[in-house]
Amino acid sequence: MHRFRRIAGSAVLAAALITGGMAVATPVEVAAASTTEKLIYGAAALLLVSQYYSKLDDQGQAQFYEQCRRQTGVDENPADNNRVQRIYQSLRDTGSVKRNYKVYVSPDKDFNAFMSLGGVMCVNKGALDVLDDDELAYVMAHELTHGEKRHSVAGVKKQVGLVTAVNIYLSDNPSLGSLILGNIAANYVSNAVFTKDQEKQADDIGFDYLVDAGYNPGAAAASMQVLYNKYGNSAPSGIKAVIAPGNHPATSDRINKNVKRMYDYSNRHVNVKDGWIIVNGDKTFQPTARGRYTKEERTYLSAGKLARLFHEHKAGDMVLSGNEISCGDTTVYTVSRTEDGNSIVDSLNKAIAKNPGTDDKDVWKDSLKKADTSSQNKTAKTTVTSRKQQKAD
Repeated sequence: MHRFRRIAGSAVLAAALITGGMAVATPVEVAAASTTEKLIYGAAALLLVSQYYSKLDDQGQAQFYEQCRRQTGVDENPADNNRVQRIYQSLRDTGSVKRNYKVYVSPDKDFNAFMSLGGVMCVNKGALDVLDDDELAYVMAHELTHGEKRHSVAGVKKQVGLVTAVNIYLSDNPSLGSLILGNIAANYVSNAVFTKDQEKQADDIGFDYLVDAGYNPGAAAASMQVLYNKYGNSAPSGIKAVIAPGNHPATSDRINKNVKRMYDYSNRHVNVKDGWIIVNGDKTFQPTARGRYTKEERTYLSAGKLARLFHEHKAGDMVLSGNEISCGDTTVYTVSRTEDGNSIVDSLNKAIAKNPGTDDKDVWKDSLKKADTSSQNKTAKTTVTSRKQQKAD
């Protein structure tokens, strides 16, 4: 009974970590504790750490906003800031993004963006320089998913070892424990690395945010193509652009999966393969580079416009006017001087006529639900495995 009173007393002291104190802590020896007590200590300590970081994520926005801005610097260009604020607002206006975020631009010329604890998103000037609004919207939607799913909280919790957590939990000094956890959080902001499952979930849900806000469905693959062209498969992550390759999906895989998402969104009418835009199984045309866009970008973006037409049951006759190929109010493709616009229109119309998809059922939401369920199952499985490992320790 005395031992359990001691545990309860320690819990009260540890709970004060949230508010902080001024005493000096000495870690409590738990080597002599029974197995049952160790399990109780461990579970309670991990719960305390979780509560601390969840509260920090909820209430520490101002703190992390200033910290991130100091670390990265701030791009003061009004046009850049207006651009990211406008895109952020359009994504949030869908109603899918529930939290309020602080969004700013850093002057860093690398293609990068990150979400910190506290719901603070930083987008590098380098990303703004190489992406159009649709592509940038996907990168921002991806980061917003990290914020909505509290991936930063999950990540920083992993930086606290079980022994450290237990020592903090049993400490007679709440302020030192708060200092330790706060320092871990501060360091994590500079070195955030998400797991593969978290990145995949951010790609999945980020695509949903993108299309719900009315942006081009092909922009997801196009933005990852820009990233691939710049860095290859070892794409950067976090403020320092340092990444653990084993914890991050290859950029080429992310491109392919975003093409698959676009294909599902089109109710499985529009695909991209080997540089060809495929409509109802037919190769229609291979876009060329034009202006600032590579041929790959134009392929994904044009396919994305076709995908939206099929998704909205508006796919119909393509018309060439000048150098623009359109369907209704949607300009699908701008023909370059070396291309035969009439031939492209004929190929598209022939393929669309096979199945205009007017009676389609929406398969995109079904595929999204399956992806989200799969992610939740993996998270639950990981949590169970982690608890088993803690018990074994």
